[in-house]
Amino acid sequence: MMTPTTAHVAERRAARKADPVLTGAGYLSGPAPDAAARPCLVRPEGPAHLLVVDDEPDGVELVIAHLRDYDFAVSTAVNGADALAAAHEQRPDLILLDISLPGLDGPEVLRRLKQAPATERIPVVMLTGHRDTERKVRCFELGAADYLVKPVVEAELHARVTVQLHQSRLRQALSAKLRSYEQRFGPLDEPVALAPCGETGARADVALLLRARQLLRERLADPPSLTELARLVGTNQPRLSKGFRTLFGTTVYGFVRESRLQRARELLVETQLPIKSIALEVGYRGTSDLTRAVKDHWGLTPTALRQRLQAPPAGEQAPPAREQAAPAASKSAPSADDWSPPTSHA
Repeated sequence: MMTPTTAHVAERRAARKADPVLTGAGYLSGPAPDAAARPCLVRPEGPAHLLVVDDEPDGVELVIAHLRDYDFAVSTAVNGADALAAAHEQRPDLILLDISLPGLDGPEVLRRLKQAPATERIPVVMLTGHRDTERKVRCFELGAADYLVKPVVEAELHARVTVQLHQSRLRQALSAKLRSYEQRFGPLDEPVALAPCGETGARADVALLLRARQLLRERLADPPSLTELARLVGTNQPRLSKGFRTLFGTTVYGFVRESRLQRARELLVETQLPIKSIALEVGYRGTSDLTRAVKDHWGLTPTALRQRLQAPPAGEQAPPAREQAAPAASKSAPSADDWSPPTSHA
């Protein structure tokens, strides 16, 4: 385990101000933003704890110092064994894990983290200096939350870390709510009719909300209206809207928007479907709507995002992506913009 000394970090910070472009062994590239121009990264419940794992301390000191500038609590490890020990002992909120480590390499560390009940829910962002598509796919299969190729622009690193922390806390809140329901009313997969008198209503609410979520996932290209969705699961629009916010921490509209983006990302990585076909399949009216949504979320166009995720290492040819036939979709398919958010009084 290692942590940069205060004096050394101060020297590094001074060096960064003099030379804002960090390349080579460092993670960061591009001009450092002015303090006033830096994004406001608000994280609930105080500073988050990050574990940075890399076998080249000199290459990460600037990254650590910069993360601490944003009030992240940062600890470090220089090999896979130390990383596993630190993860179990400290339970960090997020792990930045380099792929190339001595002894246990990054993917093996990731596999062990995801197999251990104590660490399986910690989001892990993989870091590498190589554009190897097979490694990317392997890491995602093992449970990586994200994958960054060095050097990484400071703003991108912060944005991705903050997004993963936010999503992790939403999942934790949802899990806590589900556990609370199950403690009060029994397992959710138990037939509602078996619930004692007075408990059936609350358990039925959870069951219908889970059905509504599944229906939306199955019909992203042509989702039902809020009124129709409520009818399909046997409730009304205000009750459905309130239930979504209470149980899932988002609105029905927000869930549809996020699900479309994640499905679009999967299709960009796994297939060679035209951008327009992907847009129609996930429910956007056309290429421009998908492009706007992807740029707002990831800061890249769909084509640029696909190139980044599918980029083969230098001198190698990427394996052909799985071809899929685009499903028939009407150009008038509703987009996320066509959805009205739940009523505020619900």
